[in-house]
Amino acid sequence: SLLFPVASGQLFVEQSPEWRGVSEGQNGTVTCTYSSAINSLHWYRQAPGERPLFLLMLHGKGSETQEPNFTADHDPGQKRSSLHIRGCQLGDTASYLCAVETQ
Repeated sequence: SLLFPVASGQLFVEQSPEWRGVSEGQNGTVTCTYSSAINSLHWYRQAPGERPLFLLMLHGKGSETQEPNFTADHDPGQKRSSLHIRGCQLGDTASYLCAVETQ
């Protein structure tokens, strides 16, 4: 994962952990927090040497699943979203990025 602070006006976005190693078969989670109200939150995956690939988009409170092993949840009240990767494999090695669309 990647620490990805972004400043745009009064909105700040931060991800944690900055880096995490996960053994094959284990689960991994990346969390994104933001400072102001948003319309939607997007998760991307960027493999080494490649451009970001869209994974999920979340509106409001709830969760979404993409492919069998990627799930994201979103809590606008807490201004937080988490991307969960189940049963990590070597091919999941990447930076996982969040981006927000402001109101």
